[in-house]
Order: sequence, then structure tokens, then C-alpha cells
Amino acid sequence: MLKIYLLIIVLGLVGGSVYGGYYYYKDSQERIRILTENTAKLETAKKLQDDTIDAMIEDREKFEALNNELQTNLDKANVYKDVLINKLRKHNLAKLSLKKPGLVEKKINAGTKKLFRSLERISGAIVPTPTVPASAPTPAK
Repeated sequence: MLKIYLLIIVLGLVGGSVYGGYYYYKDSQERIRILTENTAKLETAKKLQDDTIDAMIEDREKFEALNNELQTNLDKANVYKDVLINKLRKHNLAKLSLKKPGLVEKKINAGTKKLFRSLERISGAIVPTPTVPASAPTPAK
């Protein structure tokens, strides 16, 4: 009878060990599957993040170049502004317009026309071509 009890105890221990090994194997396989899925998700997220970072670096370089170009244009505009201010300080337009109103009117009208053409060109409007008035026929003598 003692042999039967020992056999039952040994079979119980062996069965428990086999069941424990089987449970450990199934649990390990489930963890490996979950970790593999998580790794795939993380790799996809990392690739997306790397692509985003590369795009942001390209944008930064492009914006830096555009900013430098804008700064250069601003510097040129400020120099031109200073030139114009010096010209206006040098010439007294009020006094000149009282002495020679026709000359000042022609200059201001020509400058205004030039400015409007420039604004039309910048804004993309179709700039009208200047028309040359037809000369009047000369009377026969």
C-alpha cells in the first residue's frame, strides 16, 4: 500500500511539473506574441517619428533660407528708403511746386503711374500696354 501512495505522490509531482512546464510554455508563447506585436507597432511609430523629424528639419532649412532672403530684401528696402529720405530732405518740394507747378505735376504723375504699374505687376494683374495716340493727318498744301 505504501507503494501505491508513493506512486500516487510521484505521479502527482510529475503531473504537476508537466502541467507547470506546459503552462509556462503557453504563457511564454503568449508573451512572445504580444511583445512581437508591440515591437512591430513601435517600429512603425519610430519610422513615422523619424520621417516627421526629417520633414521638420527640411522645413527649418527652407524657412531659414527664406528668412535670410527676406532679411536681405528688407535691408535693401531700408537702404532705398534712406536714399529717398535724403533726396526729399535735399529738395524742398513745396517751394519747388510753387515756382514750377507744371514740372512737379508731371514728375509726380509719372511717378504715380510707374508705381501703379509696379503694383499691378506684383499683384499679377494684366498690365495694360501703353497706347500711342494716332497722329492727326497732315493737311495737304
